Order: sequence, then structure tokens, then C-alpha cells
Amino acid sequence: MTSSETKSLLFAHFANKTTPLQQRMIEEWLKDEANQERFYVWLLEWENQLPVYQPEMEAPLQRFVAYMATSQLTDNEQDVRNNEPEEAPIVPMISTRFRWIAVAASVLVILALSGWLNRNRVLYQTHQTAYGETRTVQLSDGSTVTLNAHSSLRVPRFGFGRAAFGNRSREVQLMGEAYFAVRHQADNQKFVVRTTNGFDVIVHGTEFSVSTRMHRANVMLSKGKVQVDYGVGKARKQLMLQPGDLVTLNQPDRPQLKHRVSAQPYSAWTDHRFVFDNMTLAEFGQLLTDTYGLRVEIPDKNTAQRTLVGSFRANTADELLQTVSELFDLTVVRQADTVLLKERD
Repeated sequence: MTSSETKSLLFAHFANKTTPLQQRMIEEWLKDEANQERFYVWLLEWENQLPVYQPEMEAPLQRFVAYMATSQLTDNEQDVRNNEPEEAPIVPMISTRFRWIAVAASVLVILALSGWLNRNRVLYQTHQTAYGETRTVQLSDGSTVTLNAHSSLRVPRFGFGRAAFGNRSREVQLMGEAYFAVRHQADNQKFVVRTTNGFDVIVHGTEFSVSTRMHRANVMLSKGKVQVDYGVGKARKQLMLQPGDLVTLNQPDRPQLKHRVSAQPYSAWTDHRFVFDNMTLAEFGQLLTDTYGLRVEIPDKNTAQRTLVGSFRANTADELLQTVSELFDLTVVRQADTVLLKERD
């Protein structure tokens, strides 16, 4: 089947409209690991197309948080105060700690009213990028995070790093790839990047990049110092990085550490640049999958092992494909989201 036919079949499967024979075909297709990530990408796309009513919660939530954080007295309380004698003692303002506890209590009410299934939308704000898109997000603590294509960052809406919530760290969750510029806090609050790849990054104030791609998981430190926390069996181990250190975690329990590595190839994408250091065309095809959602086919094994060296700027997948095809004298055949790379006849 072609990629478009497979996608149509999966969409029918998500809607419970496939026959037992078609379901077996999908099971066989999923045995290929390269198809598993595409399965979840298409599932997310199918869910986003559903004509299901989703109440707009973002703007009301922001207004509610702002109100709870700044309001001091209700109208009734103000009326009572206005009627008090001038010599009456001044009632102290509600403390910041109490105000945020009130926010937390109110959030529980929102959860009850909106339904437990919406709890993540209430408790967390998710910043995400589409294929081919990069985006910079500024967090409430002044830190900035630049997301690469097809990535997401989940940030707590309430109590991010606030002692009132019993949390002395700033925790976010990353899926995909991002470049972090973390602002140091006077009280030395930790900044923690959680991943679903079996490792976490713990920092105090620094610049670094993190990739959690299926075929490319790593941490590259540009400035400062970070600690990589990873699991070996039931135990947790730590690895300290210095500027110029690169740790590869394709196998999270077996990190590979390199020193004095140039950070540029790992953050060049923030400026729409691609830096290749002996990257094979097969690896280049995976890069196109991660960044632009394309399925790349290279029938000839020798062609797939040819290597790329150099730095190239490209704003789109077609620009990047054109550059590579000219370098290697390749023919590029693109149909929808499938790309075929082969030697010219």
C-alpha cells in the first residue's frame, strides 16, 4: 500500500470501520518499528479532526489565575471596611502564600466541574509545534525554551517553582527536541526537564539542548552545568556534564559521553540551519521524518550509506531536499508525504 492508502486505512481503523482482515493488515504493518511512531502521529491528527466540541478554557483560565493572584478583598469585604471607624486597625493583606493556596483549592473545584478527563488541560499548559515549525516560549521564571519541529513542552499552570505548593523546583516535560536557556533563581531552585525516554535533566542555570526523538536522544551542554538522571534497572544514576559535553541516550541505561564537542550542530536548527557531520543519507531520511513528517525511501543500500558534510540553511523540506539532491546528483520523487531518493539514471 502507498502511504496515503495506509493513512486512510488507519483513519478508518480509528473510527472502528475496518474489517478483521484489514485489522490484521494493520497489525503486520505495525511490526515494523519505523511505522509505530507514524501510527501515533496519524492518531493525533485524526483526533484533532474530530468534530467534537471542546470548550475554550485557555482564556478563562488565564483570567481566573490573574484574578486570584491579584485580588485582595471581595466587594462585601470592601463595604464592611468602608463602614468601619477611621481608627479601626488596618486589616492585613492576604499573603502571597495564602492566595496561591486559594488558587490551588479553586483549581480542585474547576476539576470537579469540568470533569476529571479534563484535568491535564486544567493543571498543565502545553506548548507544541507542527512539522516544519519552530517556536520560542518564555516561561514565568524568565527562562526561554525554543521548540524544534513536532515537539511539545508541558508546563504546570499553577505553582511553577512556588514554595506555597511545596515545590522547590521548576519542572517541565518535553517530547521531541528543544533548546533551553534557563534563568538562575536567587534561592537556587532546580529546573528539571522530564522526558518519557527514561532520563531527566536537572539544572540550576544554563544553556543546553535536549532531544527525545525515537532514534536520536541526547543532551548537549553549551554553558553552565547539568546533571543527567537515568535508570539502570530499578536504580537511578547521575552523570554530571560540563560545557562541551554530549551524552547520547538512545539506550537510556547505557549513556555514551563525549567531551569537547561543538554545540553548533545540536542547536543550529533554531536558526533554520542544518549542520551535517558525516551523517548518512539513511540518517538524513530519519531527520526529515522527525522534522517534516516525511517518509523517506532509499532503495539502494550503497546510496543510503553515502555521508553528508557541511552546513546548509533551509526553511522547508523541499529546499533541503533540493540541496542534497544537487550535492549527490540524486533524483527526488515526492508524492504527498513520501519521498523517494535514488541515483540519477
